[in-house]
Amino acid sequence: MKSLDAYDIKNDIADVNSKEILTQSNNIIYEKIKSHFKINPKYYGLNINHYTNEEDEYLESLEITNIIKKRSINKNESTKMITQDQMLNYLENKLKSSTI
Repeated sequence: MKSLDAYDIKNDIADVNSKEILTQSNNIIYEKIKSHFKINPKYYGLNINHYTNEEDEYLESLEITNIIKKRSINKNESTKMITQDQMLNYLENKLKSSTI
């Protein structure tokens, strides 16, 4: 079975040591991958997170955008995408705060 790989990007260069297999995404990313690469992501083991709704997906995307924006403002630090660990940490904190 083929897989879709995800990498951290630093200075427009993929960090090969950050390779992860992409197994889950929200509807928006799933559809973008499907249309951009003209593939059926299911054949690559990619599934949609069905426990999120559109508002959650929008708010998560907005939060990620804000993190990246803050990084890009600091010129001493290179701009990079959020790492998987940071994303999982954010989602874990979000889940904890929503169950209280």
